[in-house]
Amino acid sequence: MSSEVMTGTNAATFQHQLEALRRSPGYRNYELVRARVFEMRALEAQLPHFKPSAYWEEELANFEYMLDASPLVIDKLRHHAMHITGIRAYEYRSNRDRWRERFTEKRRALLKYGRRELLVPEWRAFGGFGFDIEGDLYNLDTLKFFEVLIALDKGSVLEEFRSNTDRRMVWEIGAGWGGFPYHFKTLCPNVTYVITDFPELFLFSATYLMTAFPDARVRFWGEEPFAQTLANWRNYDFIFAPNSAVTEFVPERLDLTVNMVSFQEMTHDQVTDYVSRAHTLNCPFLYSLNRERSSYNLELESVSAIVSRYFWPHEISVLHVPYTRMMDEGASSNDYKHLIGWRRVRA
Repeated sequence: MSSEVMTGTNAATFQHQLEALRRSPGYRNYELVRARVFEMRALEAQLPHFKPSAYWEEELANFEYMLDASPLVIDKLRHHAMHITGIRAYEYRSNRDRWRERFTEKRRALLKYGRRELLVPEWRAFGGFGFDIEGDLYNLDTLKFFEVLIALDKGSVLEEFRSNTDRRMVWEIGAGWGGFPYHFKTLCPNVTYVITDFPELFLFSATYLMTAFPDARVRFWGEEPFAQTLANWRNYDFIFAPNSAVTEFVPERLDLTVNMVSFQEMTHDQVTDYVSRAHTLNCPFLYSLNRERSSYNLELESVSAIVSRYFWPHEISVLHVPYTRMMDEGASSNDYKHLIGWRRVRA
């Protein structure tokens, strides 16, 4: 639709096409999510001791415009996820021949190691971008999530969610723009996917997932008492709740906890709170894709050390380079690890 807007020859044509975008499912989902985000923020402000960190307030300022986004912005939602991932659409332009060659080499290497059926291409809606390979789009996020799914598969976790007849629950701590839930839910539909995150990030993830799965049943924290939502969790495909509501997250079962690239940014106490919470909830598996800590994070000693107090850690080797690098680049001693923890009986 956006390409049609750009080729409009006059203001009337442009306005007509803009209004069409405003009526699109994607933009209507955005408007609904935005209303829920404002409700969450108002409810969070009433919580005792609630105070957003200075770091997050600074990060939020970078994409505050998303609280009043044009239909044209939402139509290119994936481009604006650069604030979360750092990945930019222009990196995948047709003239990037050397980058495409290196990228394709890594894709081939992953396909040799992992099952082809686990490779989910980039969804073309919302300005989806990437190199067109065999008729589908692929970018660094695509390969990252494929690598995660390979690790879960090699770690004997994924099959439990692909072949299950009883509904399972997955909890992702910080899902960013919603990419991994999209991949996981595509492969494992009989799952209730719970996302806890900063409410503002639901402008990306909830808008994306509700549009990608138009028949999905969705519930947001604050629509009703959270205990009621959790009591009826099997009725929902996605549940969105702010980080501040984690203490209220007491489901009857939890089958997998996931964190990617944010434990490394947290304090020792924050990581401990999340990992111990998963243990207390009798979650059998915890998956982490993190460095031990980010180089500038002086408030965390080691992600794996904390995980190992509550879960038996198993590092899964996929490629000799981390997801951020190509095959002709080396790895460092503090690179990302695919870590699958099996719950300890006693922590």
